[in-house]
Amino acid sequence: MLIGCGKIGSGFADDPRVRGVLAHAHAYSLCPATTLVAVADASIDAAERCARRWSVPAWGADPQRLLAEVKPDIVSVCSPDATHHELIMAALQTPGVRGVLAEKPLAMTAADAADIVAAARAKNVRLAVNYSRRYAAGHVRLREEIRAGRLGRIQRVAGLYTKGALHNGTHWFDLARFLVGEVAAVQGWNLLGEPGPDPTLDCLLRFECGAVGSLQALDSQLFSLFEMDIVGSLGRARLVDSGHWIEHTHVADSPYYSGYATLMPEGRVPGVLENCTLRAVEDLAACIETDHVPRCSGEDALRALQIGLALHDSARADGTMRTPGGGA
Repeated sequence: MLIGCGKIGSGFADDPRVRGVLAHAHAYSLCPATTLVAVADASIDAAERCARRWSVPAWGADPQRLLAEVKPDIVSVCSPDATHHELIMAALQTPGVRGVLAEKPLAMTAADAADIVAAARAKNVRLAVNYSRRYAAGHVRLREEIRAGRLGRIQRVAGLYTKGALHNGTHWFDLARFLVGEVAAVQGWNLLGEPGPDPTLDCLLRFECGAVGSLQALDSQLFSLFEMDIVGSLGRARLVDSGHWIEHTHVADSPYYSGYATLMPEGRVPGVLENCTLRAVEDLAACIETDHVPRCSGEDALRALQIGLALHDSARADGTMRTPGGGA
């Protein structure tokens, strides 16, 4: 069952510029292990359009009624961020639900996210969150290369992003954890002066491995951007074009000055983002059958949210260092 029939729920499937499978409804229609049985949206018209688009027998504006009537095995929650806690908890409390795939962030507060994780564990429901780059083959390969020592000792991680420290910033934090390791401390500033509950904040980070990091905020009204630059002692990997491409360089003798080392380009490889949501659905369906942990678990999403919330807290305290999940 799908809750939320917007772009990530269904609409991306009809965008001629979107490559591959990014919409949840599209993913369920293609995954051999799943059949989409119901869709819900606050707009009854959007729900009906989605149902007709994917030949789904049940639709409506009341997700809790549909959950009770249909009793699905898997529920995708693609509704607005502020509704995630209520709707995910409703799915977890529905008899027969075996898996939930949530869009990010898991919730808007650490307490609500922890509540979701605890409920999923108590109900023995596999909980996955669609931090999509964990499901991209190019990013998985990069993680393996970093662990094998291709970049050497990681010195610094830098990035650029738009659209909120929780909404998109947690995407970046989750990817940094996935590739580099745990974040130990953050400092944040609202240099853009954005209002609202989730401003796009500038950030300094310290990783448990000893690396330092920085994440710079940009104005999403001008354009969208998501980049990460990982610099090690032996080379560098840059994730550009939202991670659609990964550029590699390695340490070599300078072609310009004797006795100096520099970073020389090796080329670039695709990040393979095209079918991330399909891979997430396939992974969740397999985890339900094998009782394995999803590639991006509820615990992973909780940790990314704790980093984002620590960043919020630091920005309100003029950049005072904060420990994710802790205090000053």
